[in-house]
Parts: sequence; C-alpha cells; structure tokens
Amino acid sequence: MKTKPSYNQDVLKIMKNRHGYSLDFIRKSIRGDRASLTSDMLRAEYHKLNNQSKKAIENMLMNYQSKPSNT
Repeated sequence: MKTKPSYNQDVLKIMKNRHGYSLDFIRKSIRGDRASLTSDMLRAEYHKLNNQSKKAIENMLMNYQSKPSNT
C-alpha cells in the first residue's frame, strides 16, 4: 500500500506567501514531479526550512525537559 507524503503545512504556507506559487506546484516541486530551476529552488528551500523547524522543536523540547519543575 502506497502512502501519501506528509509535508510541513506551516513551511508550505510560508513558501506560498513568499513566492506566490500555488500549494499544488510547491508540493509537486518538492516531490520531484516538476523539473525547472524554480522547482529546484523550492525543493531546496523546503528542506532547509523544514529542517530548521524540526531543530527548533527539538531545542524547545530539550529546554523544556531540562528545566526543573516547580511542583
């Protein structure tokens, strides 16, 4: 059974607002269904922003877990 890839919706919205392309075009570019310089740029930017998002979440979790509780 083939599964649908799940994309970071917040990153997709940021890219849509920044570049003005449709979400469909951005998703197809990330997936590799589109071959152009723009698609390559969108794919690279998505992976960069998504990795930054994951790192920020991990840092927040680490900070939250390392703080002593006041209870």
